[in-house]
Amino acid sequence: MGVNLRRLRGKIAAAALVKGAAFQLSRVPGGPRLVSRGAAALGPTIAGGAAAAGSYRTLLAQLLRDVLPDTGSAMVYDSIAGLIPGTQKPQADIAALEREAREGGSAGAYVALAAAYRKPYVGRFEEALGAYERALALNPHDLRAVEGILNTAARTTYDWPRIWKAVTVLRPSAGLFSSDTEWQRLGGLFAAEPPRESVQRAVDLLQEHREQLPGLHQLLLEVLSVRLQFLGRFRAGAELRAAMAENRIRELSGIPLESPLWLRHLLGAYAHLGRTDDAARKAARPLLTSADPRTRQQLEKLRADVALLSGDAAPLQEQIVARAQTLPLPGEARMRELVRGQRVAVVGPADTGDQLGDLIDRYDVVVRTRYQPEFVAEHAARLGTRTDIAYYSGRDLHSMLDDVSDAARAGKLHLAVARPFSGPLLNEGLSEDERGWLRFARTEFGLYFRGASLAAQRIIYDLLQFAPAEIALFNMDFFSGANAYAANYGNRGSAFGPYEPLNDVVAVHDLLTEFRLTKTFATTGLLTAHGAAAEVLSLSDDEYLTRLETRSPLRASD
Repeated sequence: MGVNLRRLRGKIAAAALVKGAAFQLSRVPGGPRLVSRGAAALGPTIAGGAAAAGSYRTLLAQLLRDVLPDTGSAMVYDSIAGLIPGTQKPQADIAALEREAREGGSAGAYVALAAAYRKPYVGRFEEALGAYERALALNPHDLRAVEGILNTAARTTYDWPRIWKAVTVLRPSAGLFSSDTEWQRLGGLFAAEPPRESVQRAVDLLQEHREQLPGLHQLLLEVLSVRLQFLGRFRAGAELRAAMAENRIRELSGIPLESPLWLRHLLGAYAHLGRTDDAARKAARPLLTSADPRTRQQLEKLRADVALLSGDAAPLQEQIVARAQTLPLPGEARMRELVRGQRVAVVGPADTGDQLGDLIDRYDVVVRTRYQPEFVAEHAARLGTRTDIAYYSGRDLHSMLDDVSDAARAGKLHLAVARPFSGPLLNEGLSEDERGWLRFARTEFGLYFRGASLAAQRIIYDLLQFAPAEIALFNMDFFSGANAYAANYGNRGSAFGPYEPLNDVVAVHDLLTEFRLTKTFATTGLLTAHGAAAEVLSLSDDEYLTRLETRSPLRASD
């Protein structure tokens, strides 16, 4: 039996009660052994340490494993807290997962394989797409496969009829959009190049039923929102995201939560709707049924992120200092030396037309996405001349490692910063020389309702942890200008389409959330914006979305 994510509210509450009981049992003499045996009987692991996914039995087994005490001291990655001490698990063995899928043939095995292909440091997205489609064919009720098809197809083949075929499992059986006429109007969005009239008919239908949209399935709303944004209809996409947030609050409010992951979803929904006070109240007294050390650390992290929405960076800064005592990370002491009490310029790669290079060079520390000296030299009047700290997103660090190493040895670059998930992958193999200039960010902002943070927002959040005197933002227009990137800034593309890197801007991120978060940093005094960045951050939400629809490279093609 595969996992069906419908009627989520009752399932989460039931899982929370089971986990709470298991947590209490695990804290009495002999309890951990009983819980461990129960987990082993319910669901084994497969080669490479991955859970044998795909049924309620195996999900229950993982739930039981989660409550067992973890006394490990290795660097491990947690999706909420970031890098924490724990027991290092083997990385997923893709060859073993492929063999398991071939021989076992279950939907869960194909979902596990697709998830491994999809890891940022693997990036085999088209193979992930095929595995997700196989999983859905085996079990049309496994909605993880539908989400995976949307994400991977949007990033690779850009085959919208193919995506819509998968989405048919989300068609309501009754009520809103259950009729053939309404469903076909929505389906008109998913032609390879839908006529404007078809797009407008679908948008009109959605607006007509705006008050009812929060009652639809989260994943159906997400598919429609993503497609509309790829068609340049950012305001309509944003309305659907708001409906999703309302839906999530309905699902998760007032019930016991099985893990801080669901609390993060709830807090992210409140944050998305601008309900910061509600988020703070829920974070202060969450309905969680376990209180193990990792859960407590996750809660502290989420509370610090909520405080940041009101301009208070102190809880985050204090937490980072305390965590450094229990798990020192490579490069973190050097980062503190460079940033604490200093004026820091964060310089983006956009083609804004600003000529602020001299001002940028007057800052104590200059931070950029990537170390690209030729690109910086070509645009020195706009970008300045120095790069003191460079940030990397994932696979790009591996491809540029030799150049970064040479620059660090020559004293041209002080630090390269990788994302937290890279820590457990790379840490053990680092040389002493690399430990001097390569740092893993300890954690990332956790209240995104959908998607992950873009580079600039990730950098600002990381810098705030080290209490700089000022963070200034340059050469950022949040994709509202004529060009997404300045000329010669890597292979970033300039339009949506099959295998275009620019697809990730919508498939993986939420531009309105990024805009709002950065605006919050600016209005609460955590950030100073210059030039085009300041002008864009002065816009209202509607003005920003209108600019995306009318002036940006992401707008609908003529």
